[in-house]
Amino acid sequence: MVKLKINNQKINKTQLKKLLVELKKRETEITILKGMSALLQWDRATIMPKKALDERADQAAYLASKTHACVTDSKFYSLINKLYSAKSKLSRIDRLIVERYKKELVKLRKIPREHVEEYSRLTMKSAHHWEIAKSKKDFKIFKPYLEKVIAMKKKEAKFIDSRKKPYDVLFDEYEEGMTMNKINPVFDDLRDELKIVIKKIVSSKKYKQQKDKLSKLKFDFGAQEVCVNEMHDFIIPDQSRYYGAKSVHPFTTRISFNDIRITTTYKLNDPMYSLLSTAHEAGHALFELGMGKNLSGTILCDSPSYGLHESQSRIWENQIMRSRVFWKYYYSKYKKKFSALNKIKFEDFLLQVNQVKPSFIRVEADEVTYCMHVIIRYELEKKIFSGKLKVKDLPKEWNRMYKEYLGITPKNDTEGILQDVHWSEGYFGYFPTYAIGTMYSAMLFNQMKKEIKNFNGLISKGNFGPVREWLRKKIHDHGRTKSAEDIIVLACGRKLTHKDLIEYFKEKYYYLYEIN
Repeated sequence: MVKLKINNQKINKTQLKKLLVELKKRETEITILKGMSALLQWDRATIMPKKALDERADQAAYLASKTHACVTDSKFYSLINKLYSAKSKLSRIDRLIVERYKKELVKLRKIPREHVEEYSRLTMKSAHHWEIAKSKKDFKIFKPYLEKVIAMKKKEAKFIDSRKKPYDVLFDEYEEGMTMNKINPVFDDLRDELKIVIKKIVSSKKYKQQKDKLSKLKFDFGAQEVCVNEMHDFIIPDQSRYYGAKSVHPFTTRISFNDIRITTTYKLNDPMYSLLSTAHEAGHALFELGMGKNLSGTILCDSPSYGLHESQSRIWENQIMRSRVFWKYYYSKYKKKFSALNKIKFEDFLLQVNQVKPSFIRVEADEVTYCMHVIIRYELEKKIFSGKLKVKDLPKEWNRMYKEYLGITPKNDTEGILQDVHWSEGYFGYFPTYAIGTMYSAMLFNQMKKEIKNFNGLISKGNFGPVREWLRKKIHDHGRTKSAEDIIVLACGRKLTHKDLIEYFKEKYYYLYEIN
C-alpha cells in the first residue's frame, strides 16, 4: 500500500480517504450555516416585521460567529494542512477545494471572531438605517453607521494584509487578483471612449427630438407581474430550484444548491424597471443554477469573481432583452397587457427601451451611461480608503462628480449618495466589478453570436435554449475551478478589454440615433 508523508508522519490511502470524509462533513456544516444566514438576510429584505430588527441582528451575528468558528478553528486548519501536504495524490476537484480553503483560511484566521460578530451586528443595523435615511432623503441619519462600517473595513483589511493598500485588499475579495493599478488604465480608456460615444448621442438630432412617452403613463402592477413571470419563464423555464419575490432593492441569493432566489421591484410609471431588473437577477440565478453538480456543497460552487457573475446578468438584461430581435418577438404580446401602449409604434417603443439619457440612479441607467455611474463610485471608494475624502463630505463630492461625468446634479440624498445598499453592508470594492462584468458581457456576446448558428433567428422566435446551454458550458459549469480570466480567455480567446463594449455601443446606438 502506498503511503504519504504528512507532517513527518506516514499516512496510507485509507487514512487519506478518512480525511476527505472529514472534510466533506465540515464543508456540509459550513454550507448549511451560510445558507441559514442567507435565508435570514432574504427574510429581512422581503417579509420580516419591522420590530424584529434587533433580534434578527443577534441571530445573524450568532450564525456569523458560528460560521467563522467552523471555518477557522484549529482542527479544520490542521485537516486542511494535512490534505494540502498530500494534494498531489488528490483528485483535481479535491485538490482545488483544499487549495482554495488553504488560501481562505490563512486570510480568515487573521480576523478575530469578535470583529466578525461586531461587524455582522453593525451591518444588519446599518442596512436598516440606510433604508430609513433613503426614505427620508437624509444622509445624516446614515452617516454615523457608514463611518463605523468604513472603520471596521479598514481594520479588516489590515488584519488580512497590512502590507497592501486597504482598498486593494477589499477589491481582491470580489475580483481575485485585481488591483487598482491593473484596472485603472482599463477604466481610464473606457471612460474616455464613453465620453465620445455619449457626446455623439446627446448631440444628435434624434436625441434632441426624443420624448419620454412611458413615464407619463401608468402600468398596472398586476400586469407587470404577469410580464415578470414571463421573463422568469424565458430565462429559467425549470423553476423547481428557483423563486422570486419583491424587495426594496433587487438582488439574488443562494440558500442552497437547490434553492436560488431573486427579488424584483415594481414602479407604476416604469414597466421596464421590473422587467429588466428581473432579467438581470435571473441571469445571476442562471449562473448559480448552472454550476456542476459535482461542486454542490463545496467551496468551488461559486463564481471565481463578481465581475464574471455580473457578465451573466448583463447579457440577459442588455444584449438580449433590450435587443431589436427580442422585441420583434415580444412586443405584440407585451402590448396586450397594457392598453397605454396601443398608440406607441414599435420603433418608438424600441427607442424608449434603449433611450440614452444621463440620469441619477445607477440601477435605472441606460446601458451606455451605466459604467460612468460605476466609475464615479470606484473613484469615491478609492478616495475614502486613501484618506483623501471624509464621510461627511461624500454627498458633496458625489454631486460634484455627477456634474463632471454626466452633466447632472442630484436634487436630494436619495437621488444621490443614498441610492445603493452596498456601502451599508460593507461592500467596498464591489462596485468596479459591475463595469468589469459589463465589459465581459460584451466580449461573451460577440463570441456567442459567432458560435450559435442563426442566433438572431432563435431570439426572434423566443428560443433561448441554445443561449442558456452555451453559457452553461462556457461559464457556469466551471464554478470556481478556474479563474475568471482563464474562463474568459477560454471562451473568447482574449483577456479583459473595453473594446467589445464600445463597438457594441457604436453599432447599436449610432443606428438608433441615426449617427453617421
